[in-house]
Amino acid sequence: MGIPLKKYTGIVLQVLWMYGFYWIGNMIQALLHLPLTGSIVGMLILFIAIQLGWIKMSWGEKGSNWLQSHLQLFFIPPTVGIINHFDFFRANTLLLVLGLIVSTLITCLISAKISEWLMAWKASHQGKKEAISCQYSSSESE
Repeated sequence: MGIPLKKYTGIVLQVLWMYGFYWIGNMIQALLHLPLTGSIVGMLILFIAIQLGWIKMSWGEKGSNWLQSHLQLFFIPPTVGIINHFDFFRANTLLLVLGLIVSTLITCLISAKISEWLMAWKASHQGKKEAISCQYSSSESE
C-alpha cells in the first residue's frame, strides 16, 4: 500500500500556488495601504485572473477541495483564542452581540440588493448575446 505521491504533490503545489496569491495580496495591501486585508486583495487578484482566462479553475481544484475538506481544522486557533481571552468576551458581550447582529443584517441587505440587481439585469438582457447564464443553476439540473 503505497502513498500516491503524484496526487499529494499536486495538492501541495496547488495550495502553495493559492498561498502565493495570498502573499501577493498582502504585499500589495502593505505597499498601497489599502483598507482591505491582504487575503481579500489576493483573492480578488485570483478571481480577476480566472475571469480574464489567465488561469484555469482546474489548476487549483484539487488543492481547494482539500482545503475545504479540512476547513474545520482552521477554526481551532480562533476557538482557543476565544477561550484564552474569555474575560474580554464576557465583559463586552452586549457590544459583540450587537455588532454581530448589525453586521449580519448589513450583509443580508447588501446580498439581497445585489441579487435583485443581477436578476433585473439578467431579465433585461434575456436573449441578448451578453446575457450571463449560470451553468450550475439548480433549475437546469432538474
